[in-house]
Amino acid sequence: MDRGFVSIVIPARNEAQRILEVLSAALRQSSGGATIEVILVDDGSSDATASLARSTGVQVIEMREPGQAGNPAAARNRGARASKGDPIVFLDADCVVADGWLEALLAAHDKGSTIVGGSLALPPGLPASARCDYYCGWYLVHPGTKAGWVPHHPPPNLSVRREPFFTTAGYSEQPPLDYTNEERLWQGALRAQGHKIYFEPRALAYHFNRPGLANLLRRHYRWGYTAVETKSRSGSARFAWLYRYPWLLILCGPLLVLAHTGFILACWIRAAVFEPVWMSPAILASRVTYVAGMTIGALRWMRAGRDPSNRDRSRPRWN
Repeated sequence: MDRGFVSIVIPARNEAQRILEVLSAALRQSSGGATIEVILVDDGSSDATASLARSTGVQVIEMREPGQAGNPAAARNRGARASKGDPIVFLDADCVVADGWLEALLAAHDKGSTIVGGSLALPPGLPASARCDYYCGWYLVHPGTKAGWVPHHPPPNLSVRREPFFTTAGYSEQPPLDYTNEERLWQGALRAQGHKIYFEPRALAYHFNRPGLANLLRRHYRWGYTAVETKSRSGSARFAWLYRYPWLLILCGPLLVLAHTGFILACWIRAAVFEPVWMSPAILASRVTYVAGMTIGALRWMRAGRDPSNRDRSRPRWN
């Protein structure tokens, strides 16, 4: 089957250490005669990310001056607008794809999926804190998870058909939604139109989580900060109905910490991955910061009357 022209969009900021490996893995993909274009959107890097990317021959868009504040959602949208292919595949610059990755994505599209999400695998050699961050974040999208229809998929390894994507506003660019949960509104909009999201674990990318306990806690605080607003507005979440009742979530915060920790551990034990068990104190701490962020973000959103035009445009203080 001739699969035509495919665009791979990679937002990047200060990724010189790994960007050649990321681009090399993407460029060597092949699938049924598909022609591939790779677009790297440099989001204010102060290192050699852009020049290294150019050395591989990919298209490089320098979105802002070096050192300026980045906006990964805007970078993805900019890359999508510059692309020509269908589908548009969004790949984060800390993800190295495996052989057969593109073929698996395109095969799922061929079966009628508008949106296809791939799996995120744990690469070898990461420090313990980075492995823990991986376990805290990707327990529903790892390679051992069963393929099937899902209500949502995160953006690091995500493909979407071109025409449907451009019927939406794309990734949310306004703070604080530009940095976490930025994909939920456009995914919710497409699901409301009848489109579906398919999880394909064979479309595998190794995700290089960053080390450091402070990084882990900060990242999950940010995710929690925007969770209630984005999940309530989009419906693009598991148990989405819960997010229509922010006060209930806030009041049940301590219970959520314990329940979510237990759920994460159960997901990994079910997959016969047992390292997270001895990391459970750090996983519990990540849920505490997630629920703290969720509580503060939900209160600020409700204070604005749940009207997106009135919302506080500042990013979380712990950023």
